[in-house]
Amino acid sequence: MSVQAYILIQVQTGKAQAIKKELIQLPQFLRVDRVMGPFDLIALVEVDNNREIGELILKEIQSLSGVKRTLTCPVIP
Repeated sequence: MSVQAYILIQVQTGKAQAIKKELIQLPQFLRVDRVMGPFDLIALVEVDNNREIGELILKEIQSLSGVKRTLTCPVIP
């Protein structure tokens, strides 16, 4: 059974579009949208288990230049 989560991403000014383009290419990212408010992007991801969500955030999101912080909201089935 797969696990889904919404990940809110705050980025440096002017970096949202470039980061969105990088993330949407990864197969775990079902959707990435730009939003207004304290966060700049919201991504819907799907992985095999909760541990993979943490790995995805560290390896694929927080490693990108311009990412300031993230907030993960797991989906409750």
